[in-house]
Amino acid sequence: MPFADQLRLAVAAYLARFKGSSRSHAESDLRCYLAWCGERDLDPLAACRPHLELYLRWMQEVGQFKPSTVSRRFSVTAGFYRTCVIDEVLEHSPAGAPPSCGVLPVADARVHTPAIRSLAHYGPPVRQPR
Repeated sequence: MPFADQLRLAVAAYLARFKGSSRSHAESDLRCYLAWCGERDLDPLAACRPHLELYLRWMQEVGQFKPSTVSRRFSVTAGFYRTCVIDEVLEHSPAGAPPSCGVLPVADARVHTPAIRSLAHYGPPVRQPR
């Protein structure tokens, strides 16, 4: 099945589990993640845990979303991947524990803040003692 069709089907299967305003909100939150992936030429069905860590940092530092929004949006993303595993689209969820892709994503021009750049290159930023 072509990539676009597989992703469209996976998204539809996830959103079918909701109705009413819950569906609208889940669709909006998932659209945010899919747009983030698209801006980085990242296939959401090939994403690894480090990609999701970068998405979290992007929401916090670039998007400056409130913690409750970050939590809700990430919960929707994790639920999407859980559904992909249940529906056998993916073998495992990148939102869960390893395995990961084994390589941290490389930062590019779209990575703006120092904390995100350090995460992209080296892992979580190291806090300096006070």
